Amino acid sequence: MDELKRRGEKIEELRKDIEKITSSPKNKGHGASEFRAREEVKIEEVIAGNFFPTPFGSSFVRENYFPLDYRCGEVELFRIFQSSPQIVSRLARDDRLKEIDLRQAVFLDTETTGLAGGTGTYIFLVGIGYFADNQFCIRQYFMRDYNEEPALLSALNDLLGNFKAVVTYNGKTFDLPLMESRYIMSGIKMNWEDPYHFDLLYPARRLWKRRLESCSLSTVEREILKVKRAEDVPGYLVPEIYFQYLKTRDARALKLVFEHNLQDVLSLVALVSKMCVLVENPLKNAEGGVDILSLGKMFDEEKRYEQSSRYYTEALKYHLGEREREEILKLASFAYKKQGKWEEAEKLWKEIIKRSQEFIYYPYEELAKFYEHYLKDYPQAEQIVEEALGRVENIFQREKLQYRLNRIKKRRQATFL
Repeated sequence: MDELKRRGEKIEELRKDIEKITSSPKNKGHGASEFRAREEVKIEEVIAGNFFPTPFGSSFVRENYFPLDYRCGEVELFRIFQSSPQIVSRLARDDRLKEIDLRQAVFLDTETTGLAGGTGTYIFLVGIGYFADNQFCIRQYFMRDYNEEPALLSALNDLLGNFKAVVTYNGKTFDLPLMESRYIMSGIKMNWEDPYHFDLLYPARRLWKRRLESCSLSTVEREILKVKRAEDVPGYLVPEIYFQYLKTRDARALKLVFEHNLQDVLSLVALVSKMCVLVENPLKNAEGGVDILSLGKMFDEEKRYEQSSRYYTEALKYHLGEREREEILKLASFAYKKQGKWEEAEKLWKEIIKRSQEFIYYPYEELAKFYEHYLKDYPQAEQIVEEALGRVENIFQREKLQYRLNRIKKRRQATFL
């Protein structure tokens, strides 16, 4: 609660700062300084950039260059080149990315007039990062007003056509569909046709959702990359700042938005490295049992049961809550079952029954099936089902158990005929 209160106070301070920047000075007479404050403050007076000529007019573009040893939180940018394409494709769940060198990828983040999407939502700032000449370049394309949208999209098109892959955070459901819509609305053909896409939101959820309050980029950035933003504007305030700029033509508050977008793009690079390092060597780089559990689950979803059962076993060595331990035992038991390692699975089903104060149906059912169908040990199968019937309260589960018991008894009797 203290953390939420602190963040709320910080957001309120930022609101006040924005109001100070965008409002005119009061009670200062009617001299030249007051007149200047009421004038338009152009973007090029606030942000160092250039105007890029296009067939639709000029687009304002800012460029920043970072050395490869630049640190984003705890991660140096060049570490991304140690990331295996195979690991990247696994994280993205797209085999096409095995073919891609990350030097052929762009890192993309947009700032928009709203989060709803649709034809009424505009992209007013696009940050594009890419590696060139042993450094990392970030270009930011800015739309000074709605009539400059074709110029922004045209300038952006010239760059995007040089790359085969894109890295985003929630770009599959937001950034790229919105970009495609804006190109269609502007009557401009988008240079990208089905680019290889690595959306980091989905692997972030698989890896860290169990221990983070949310998997928003800002939270992952803070907790996983250890990025500390000195002065940042919350994402939900960004449209408000842009609308205020359109109203007042005072671009000073937009400096915060440009810096916010810039950091988002840098974080995409660092996050790819962090994910790959974790998956390549989980036991060395995981920050606790919950992370190892998440990695085991990821291997499970890939049907790599030998690895998943190994990581479940490792996760149990950590001090975990009872819910996490129960989840691991269940997942590990089924991973062993899928490998045909019945004895290991049997031990875990028995342990689950022993540990649980409340009745859990599935370990009894699995043991009964194991004894009946695999071992053909009908007395033991009968015993475990009767034990379950002595604890079960759910009427549907009771009926299933009774049906199984009757069948086992018939099979047992048939063996003596």
